[in-house]
Amino acid sequence: MAAEHPEQVAIHAPRGRVNPNGPTAHRAITFAELNSDADAIAHGLNTVGITRGTRTALMVPPSADFFALTFALMKVSAIPVMIDPGMGVKNLGKCLAEAEPEAFIGIAKAHVARRLLGWGKKTIRTTVNAGRWRFYCHSSLARLREAGRSSGAYTIPDVARDEPAAILFTSGSTGIAKGAVYTHGIFAAQVEMLKSTYGIEPGEVDLCTFPLFALFGPALGMTCVIPDMNASRPAQLDPRKAVSQIRQFGVTNLFGSPAVIRRLGELANPARKGGGLKLPPTALAGGVRLDTLRRVISAGAPASAASIERFVKLLPDSAEVFTPYGATEALPVANIGSREILSETCQLTAQGKGVCVGRPVAGMEVRVIRISDEPIAEWNESLLAPAGEVGEFVVRGPVVTREYYNRPEATKLAKIRDPKTGEVLHRMGDVGYLDDRGRLWFCGRKSHRVVTPHGTLFTDMVEPIFNIVPGVARTALVGVKRNGVTYPVLCVELTPDQGPFWGKAFGLSVWPIFDEELRKAGQQFSHTAQINEFLWHPGFPVDVRHNSKIFREKLAVWADKQLGPKWNPEATREVEARA
Repeated sequence: MAAEHPEQVAIHAPRGRVNPNGPTAHRAITFAELNSDADAIAHGLNTVGITRGTRTALMVPPSADFFALTFALMKVSAIPVMIDPGMGVKNLGKCLAEAEPEAFIGIAKAHVARRLLGWGKKTIRTTVNAGRWRFYCHSSLARLREAGRSSGAYTIPDVARDEPAAILFTSGSTGIAKGAVYTHGIFAAQVEMLKSTYGIEPGEVDLCTFPLFALFGPALGMTCVIPDMNASRPAQLDPRKAVSQIRQFGVTNLFGSPAVIRRLGELANPARKGGGLKLPPTALAGGVRLDTLRRVISAGAPASAASIERFVKLLPDSAEVFTPYGATEALPVANIGSREILSETCQLTAQGKGVCVGRPVAGMEVRVIRISDEPIAEWNESLLAPAGEVGEFVVRGPVVTREYYNRPEATKLAKIRDPKTGEVLHRMGDVGYLDDRGRLWFCGRKSHRVVTPHGTLFTDMVEPIFNIVPGVARTALVGVKRNGVTYPVLCVELTPDQGPFWGKAFGLSVWPIFDEELRKAGQQFSHTAQINEFLWHPGFPVDVRHNSKIFREKLAVWADKQLGPKWNPEATREVEARA
């Protein structure tokens, strides 16, 4: 891009807080400038010993420096270690200990935490402060730039497709975060898949609310607009600021988690009762229309049909919301658009059929195997589940990672080797099935299934049935054990106008209106008729990366404590049966 379109803007970085009611001053960095900056930093990295194969923890917030540093590390063929800072200091420490970084590049706050908490003290030998001053580190970003400024273009090493390129940590939504080892071949395949799947063209403008995905923007020839938000708290996005930037730069592509889609969708009805934005008439002059958007991509967790339906009201008829399916270990796997969701699949989701995540993208193969929690060393066709039966998704293709760094046991549980081809298949840890049209139906995480005496319940075949009850924001199915038997319990989060009132008035498990409505909803289907216990929760714990994946493991512990040791579900069933 720097060679072919040197004057095209690669990054628009706001110079201060974004004005929600009009244009904001941004710093425009062209592809030629970004490339030159990355070259200078790459030369500077060599002077401090960060070279090919050096594992380098990078803790810099979304900014022009984040882009320049990441591309500089890739130019020298170092191995960036990307960890979400929002996961908390304890988990960060565990991830850094596991990744064994040899270098650490971060802002001053990150270095203070590193020194106080002893992050990576056994392995880190080089430290760089991402600022003007050295700040008790070996060097600063300003010094790296100065050291390499006069050295010209950086000669990029000739790397192999299977050579490690980065270690990207998972969100840790179903256990401790794990570092997926990315190769240069995987990144190259992802760029091509994203380009072909979504028809992304050079010259487009991207507003990306997830930093790691933002890096694909320049690689795809898009101009990246850096949003004014806390990247670790996407649910707190100010939608007015996002709209302001979309309008100012004519954004054509938007990537956001379901939490972002939900926040922006509130603009479709800003005075909506139930927690919608209370905006003055002048806040978004001219009405809320995002006419420049060609596509919206939402990933991280299934987006609800209701939030998608609200959001598409803001878009031109030609635009669509896509909800790709995948994981840190394999992305993208499948894809579906809002037209198909709203016209067909959401009705089936509300009937407990699961969430349709579309058809496999070109180059990816998805199979469904019988559910097992044991490692599977080698691929065999006998592993396959019968057609239409819920099993675990297993994927193969050029974007599938082969291992977790320093996690041999996790690698054994998640990877299957094909003895005929030598390929590595990835077990997604998600359960679902394929329909007769080749579409994937997601039914939940394998670890979240609730095995009861009356059958196995899957979260995304249960929760959508209750989520459509008026006043309910979302629900979470968990299992609570009594006398060795697991019973299903539904945790319920109410809309903001309902939750505080009923929570204060009736406590956690007694709400005259909602209890009756939820029971009625469950009785419509055989697999949900056995759910008899409903608990109000003031706000579900969610993952820090997308603010969308529910920590059901934590909710299960909470529910067990709330019900107490004297809870007797069988006695409750007998009373209800007599009634």
